[in-house]
Amino acid sequence: MQECSKIKEEEFYYQEFGYMPLSEKEEKWQKLLSFVLDRADIVEFIVGEARSLPSSLEPFRSSLVKVFSTHWKYGAKRKRPTTYARFFISSELKNFLISHRTIGRWGEGYPEDPLFYRGDELIMWVIGHEDMAFIRLSEDEAMEFAKDGFSLEKTRIPPPYPFASKA
Repeated sequence: MQECSKIKEEEFYYQEFGYMPLSEKEEKWQKLLSFVLDRADIVEFIVGEARSLPSSLEPFRSSLVKVFSTHWKYGAKRKRPTTYARFFISSELKNFLISHRTIGRWGEGYPEDPLFYRGDELIMWVIGHEDMAFIRLSEDEAMEFAKDGFSLEKTRIPPPYPFASKA
C-alpha cells in the first residue's frame, strides 16, 4: 500500500447547514441530495471501526460493493482505522437516503457521513455531525444553487481519504 504524507487538495463547494432553522435545513439538504442522487451511482458510508454493517444497511447487502478500512478520515491520518461500506445506489437505497430529512446524525445503528460517486469521481461528501457538505459543482451549477438561497463557498480541501475513488 502506498503511504501518503499529504493528501492532494481538490476543489469543492462547501455548504454549511448548521446555522439554518430546521425547516430550511431539511429543504436545502433534500434539494442538494436530490441533485446528487440524480448523478451518483455509488454511495459510501462510514460504518465505524468494526468491519460489519449496521443493521440499517443490512437490507441493501445485495448492493454492497465492498467494506474496507483506512487510517485516513477527513483528510487526516488517524491512529485507529475507519471502516467504510460502499454500495451501488439502488432505488431502495435512494429512498432510504431521502427518508433521512437532514444532513446530521441519523441515530444509533445508522451509518454516517455519506460519500457519493459518479463512477470513480467523488462528487459529494458529508461531515454529518458538523452539518457540512462538500460538493463538486460547475460554476453554472453553483450559480443555480445560489439562486435557490444556498451560501456555497468554493474551497480547496483534501478528500476524506487518499485515493478515495481507488479504494
